[in-house]
Amino acid sequence: MFTDNVVDELQKNAKKFNKVVLWGFKTKWHTHRFIFKAYYDNLKKAQIPVVWVDDAKVNQKYVEAGDIVFTASGMHGKMMPEKKSLADYHVPVRSDVFYCLHAERPDFIAQLKPGTYIQIKFFNNEAKQFTELYPVVHLDEKNKVLYQPWGTDLLPSEFGTPVYRRNRFVFWVGSIWKGVKNEGNLTEIQKLDGILRDKGMRLIPLRFIPLSWNKFFIRNSRIAPAIGGAIQVETNYLPCRMFKNISYGQLGFSNIKMFNELFKDCTVYNEDVKTMVEQVLSLSKEEYIQLVQKQQEICKKYTIAQHLTNIFKYI
Repeated sequence: MFTDNVVDELQKNAKKFNKVVLWGFKTKWHTHRFIFKAYYDNLKKAQIPVVWVDDAKVNQKYVEAGDIVFTASGMHGKMMPEKKSLADYHVPVRSDVFYCLHAERPDFIAQLKPGTYIQIKFFNNEAKQFTELYPVVHLDEKNKVLYQPWGTDLLPSEFGTPVYRRNRFVFWVGSIWKGVKNEGNLTEIQKLDGILRDKGMRLIPLRFIPLSWNKFFIRNSRIAPAIGGAIQVETNYLPCRMFKNISYGQLGFSNIKMFNELFKDCTVYNEDVKTMVEQVLSLSKEEYIQLVQKQQEICKKYTIAQHLTNIFKYI
């Protein structure tokens, strides 16, 4: 099922479609834009026809028979108004195209022709009741829902050589937030900041940076934790940060237990973040590099290219 040349698998499974249309997030800011950007870049690498447009009626002209349309129009933020009814939707509803849906309204999904769409959800505990395709990738065949992590933006051939740094800087790339229902990671990151300060180290948060800069800063970080918030830990949500950090060449470690099950004997895990950080810092250079090498072999299954292949394969 998996090859080092995942591009071949991606190309083979994409042939059933005329082209890929990424609907939304082109110029409007939302964190999901990073997902679409990774989709776009990987499809381009595989030379698969793709267009990326904003969520606007004027762009319906780009959707043609046989296309597959990726849409997450149900997501909203400062630049993306909430879809409160079907009247707010701009993505065309057609019987001659396919759809890959994320976080869409049920009444929108109900308009689509059966057999022409698949829903994608990120892996969490809910997924375990459905058919396991491989670890942390599950399919609800009845309702056509595919549960899987987003994965790293890099192809396996692009993974960074494992690194071991001795500086005191720890870069955190991505969101740090509380959330309306305290669903964010603010509390845990504040604890991580305190732990690092006690050891004479400094946590440096970074946001809104290109993916290439993400790789640069992570490779130059002393360690690269993927600490989850309380709800992420409880539900076993698997943030893409873990897979990216590993593919960039750093040791992946997290307080989310499912990561420990996924990476088995090649990660460091402890429910107590302080203890876990101390265990990682105590590793010798040789131990650290060896663990990263093992993690990268597992991580080959969790790339955006493989994520897309799964979608094309099971729609």
